[in-house]
Amino acid sequence: MHSTPTNLKTAITRHDQSTLDLTALQQTLAGDVYSDALHRAMLATDGSIFSVQPAGVVYPRSTEDVRRTVRFAARHNLTLHPRGAGSGLCGSALGRGLVIDFTKYMNRLVRLDAAARTFTCQPGYRFGELESLLKGEGLFFPPDPSSGEYATFGGMLGTNASGAHSVKYGNTGDYLEDAEVVMADGAVIRLSEIMGCSRAALPENFQRLAALYEENAAQIEAAYPDTPYNSAGYNLRDLVRDGRLDLRRLLAGAEGTLGIVTEITFRLKDRPTYDSLVVAYMNDIVASARAVQRILPMNPSGIEVMDRSLLKLACENNPVLGKAIPTDVDNVLLIEFDGFQKEDCSRQAEKVRDLLRSEGFTEQAYTAVTAEEKARFWTVRKAAVPILYKMKGRRKILALVEDAAVPIRNLVPFFEGIYRVLERRGVTFVIYGHIAKGLLHTRPLLDLKDPRDVDLLRTIADDYYAMVRDLDGTVSGEHGDGRLRSAYIKRRYPHIYDLFIETKALLDPTGRLNPEIITRHQPDQMACDLRYGSSYHSRDPEKERLHWEEDYFDAIEKCHGCSQCTTVTTASRMCPVYKFTRDEAASPKAKANVLRTLISGGIEEKVLYTEAFQEVMRHCVNCGSCRHECPSNVNIPQMAIEARTRYAERFGAPLTDHLLANVELAGRLTHPVSPLMKPLMELAPMRALMEKTTGISARRRFVAFDPRPLASRAHPQGRSSGPRVLYFAGCYAGYIRPEIGQATIRVLEHLGLAVELPAQHCCGLPLLSKGMARAARAKIHANLRQWGEQVAEADAIVVTCSSCGYALQTEWATMVDPAAVAAVQAKTVHISRLVNRFQDRLHTTGPALRLAYHAPCHLRIQPDPNASVDLLAGLNDVHVQPLQTHCCGMAGSWGMTAAHYDLSRAIGNDLIGQLNRSGADFGVTDCPTCRLQMEEFTDLPIRHPVEIVAARLKKSHA
Repeated sequence: MHSTPTNLKTAITRHDQSTLDLTALQQTLAGDVYSDALHRAMLATDGSIFSVQPAGVVYPRSTEDVRRTVRFAARHNLTLHPRGAGSGLCGSALGRGLVIDFTKYMNRLVRLDAAARTFTCQPGYRFGELESLLKGEGLFFPPDPSSGEYATFGGMLGTNASGAHSVKYGNTGDYLEDAEVVMADGAVIRLSEIMGCSRAALPENFQRLAALYEENAAQIEAAYPDTPYNSAGYNLRDLVRDGRLDLRRLLAGAEGTLGIVTEITFRLKDRPTYDSLVVAYMNDIVASARAVQRILPMNPSGIEVMDRSLLKLACENNPVLGKAIPTDVDNVLLIEFDGFQKEDCSRQAEKVRDLLRSEGFTEQAYTAVTAEEKARFWTVRKAAVPILYKMKGRRKILALVEDAAVPIRNLVPFFEGIYRVLERRGVTFVIYGHIAKGLLHTRPLLDLKDPRDVDLLRTIADDYYAMVRDLDGTVSGEHGDGRLRSAYIKRRYPHIYDLFIETKALLDPTGRLNPEIITRHQPDQMACDLRYGSSYHSRDPEKERLHWEEDYFDAIEKCHGCSQCTTVTTASRMCPVYKFTRDEAASPKAKANVLRTLISGGIEEKVLYTEAFQEVMRHCVNCGSCRHECPSNVNIPQMAIEARTRYAERFGAPLTDHLLANVELAGRLTHPVSPLMKPLMELAPMRALMEKTTGISARRRFVAFDPRPLASRAHPQGRSSGPRVLYFAGCYAGYIRPEIGQATIRVLEHLGLAVELPAQHCCGLPLLSKGMARAARAKIHANLRQWGEQVAEADAIVVTCSSCGYALQTEWATMVDPAAVAAVQAKTVHISRLVNRFQDRLHTTGPALRLAYHAPCHLRIQPDPNASVDLLAGLNDVHVQPLQTHCCGMAGSWGMTAAHYDLSRAIGNDLIGQLNRSGADFGVTDCPTCRLQMEEFTDLPIRHPVEIVAARLKKSHA
């Protein structure tokens, strides 16, 4: 056994972050370098329970940038911490030196070779992007972690990630072909070149590494647990093959401690064309373990388990989920088969169902073969864990011992041990995970602001991992060690731990690369550097400007850093600005991070009123998608508006914001002269002058007001004996496209409703989005005064503008007393949803029509978001194509400015492309500003759904 080199024992000194000057580094890089408090706060956390302030952040553009950063760090005695999406649960993306983030620039697919079944990418390229690209190609990358939609391939390689199907397909490292790596001394290597070299041609440290393996091969091969799913420590097995040094398995799971990967080549596999699913409701967790042992020889592609603790909490917090799961169930097994023959998949599923019943495991086993059936059952699995993140109260589900795995033969004592360890401590917990590979995600519910619960961290981990060790298991099955489990590596590998230390010393002799990961043995490490520890405190010296449904501090602290809000595909709408800039400041979680740092005293209170802080908040365009899709329902838009409001109250809002937010005032004052203004404003010199003086882009079409507003041309009868409806038209249908309002009144009267068009003002949302809460509040009060008793007497308040609907149903309660607008909230309904209620009264006809429908962000976050598609699809001879795309890019008035024009256009390009390729007769949307964007960049005529309906009303019923 080799001795531990003394130079590794010398810790790299912690740099004084307040005085660190990274100007010299920035001057040598094409990428970006930051050392300000805000950027450091944004990357001080990841998906784990930890918070560590880095000395600086580097966003490299190339391998050369990384190499220069490594050498700079060596000269200035700084540690280095490579980072992907920051979705990891173990804290391995955190550090006190320089964080090297690959998501902003080094996020490209370099090449895809479908014939060779390989792809090469930079470390910031995301799994979800590859999945989208491979649709229809017949290929796939099998490891599929639950964070896959937003996880980066650099991060997946760093932890050797797997997923639900790894029982059949293995881990990320199993598909690694080659990689370009920057070593701790700044040298750049390729794994294939190292593997192609003779021993004598290798650099000295690699020769010594090969010798280390050969001298200890027998001990190494015998030291690892008897489970193929293991990312704990370094994988030294098969380090030398046929006399050649093969670093691929060593690099997979090394968490950036041995080198910094800058380019990766992976293998792909042929995608199975069919799959089937068995859902088994089980009465006993031990029976489930035994059933899995019986099923595994049948070669399933995956088996998932959700135990009674998870099901109970999930059902309590979601009535819909509660109805989907039988009340007497102890746990649920999801058993999947895939293959290239449909009959084989179905046959395997039936064999499993018969086995479960014939051997007395359960009578409640169901086979799902169709896509609809499978989707319904998978909804149970996918919905359960996100719901737990939304649980109210101070105790949260924590990643502490969530990644242990044991050999399948030990599943039964593993389950028994889990319950014994946690129930003995009186801790509530949930269990779910990949039971087919002996990996169970166990999540205790703890409050890390409570010193007693903090003290439980080590106690639980010590007992849990001792039990896992006794069962010949691993502390880390697929998530890596990070700061969470490094303290247990020495205990798990007592005979080869020194070899880990020596491996680290050979490849990183000064301990510069992620030094606190894997080879750091500190017994209390899992309780250090906690994001919320017993010493954490929060305060806000100012009174909140908005009404908060929950405590303001709790709202900020709900963000657990999972990084789902950094999804860049159309799998989610959040966040349009982040998707197309990849700038951390644009991500929703960045708002929560800097606000949490502010309220906890990590940065001075006055920072709120700096331009840099407000620039982070201005990246939020208040589309609402992040709150709607966030697993924890973190209300990022309201946080951003709260911060903007405080700033606007102190310094005022800029002229551009006033012009864009006061559409109603402009409409009232200028609509008579708008026809005269339009030709003038279409002249290039006038538009250039407008941009210079107002900030509104000269490249945008001039938005003219109709000379006859809706109030002067619409005269609803209001005489029907049917339900009474107040129509809130909003500024767009009121002043710009009054034909939408006329169509609405016509349709509602066709349905036999008594329609009233009350005097009305702007909904206030444009003002609120700019931080002008006082002006927005005044609009709300003006509306309430105008409407008087009409609200109480009305059966519904109908809106045609999706953003107005969002304002009335949600945002009004943040600006005024919620009780004062409760009736408005309860009665507000989108026009399509209201018409659908009276579908039997709707009589339409007309020629065949093809429509391409774009769902506005603000409609997607309201009740019944598919109402417009359902309405249009129900019309005779009408075919509706819902477009699966991003935000349109206009985002209210955000895209109207010169500063945002190019980005707005880039965000909307996918939508415009789909419209142009749709072959539709009309593009359709419910949102005024989506319509402006669509009309500007496509020749397709754009309509509101109610205009389509009104145009097809039968004359005899009109």
